[in-house]
Amino acid sequence: VPSAISGGEMLGIVDRVRLRIEDYTGLTVGSVGITAKYQPCLINLSVAQLLRFIHLQGGDTSMADIRLGRAALDSADAFEKVGIEELRRLGMKSTVTKVYSS
Repeated sequence: VPSAISGGEMLGIVDRVRLRIEDYTGLTVGSVGITAKYQPCLINLSVAQLLRFIHLQGGDTSMADIRLGRAALDSADAFEKVGIEELRRLGMKSTVTKVYSS
């Protein structure tokens, strides 16, 4: 991972995904000791965001065996799709709103 992304930036990406999961499910995921049921969703959505961020940083380049061009964006879309399906399986929070009319 490029040094511009490693460390704090990568943790920020993962933390934003974690908060997205919490917001969607209405449950507390927490930032340490993350329960196994949340991990696949967290990993896939984080990888998708990371691939997009790396692509923005490096454009059409390669790093080890990973090509960071259009194929990286296609891979990001695939990870995002799987992550969204896993998120849906976790369930969405329900809210009930009472509407009073006068």
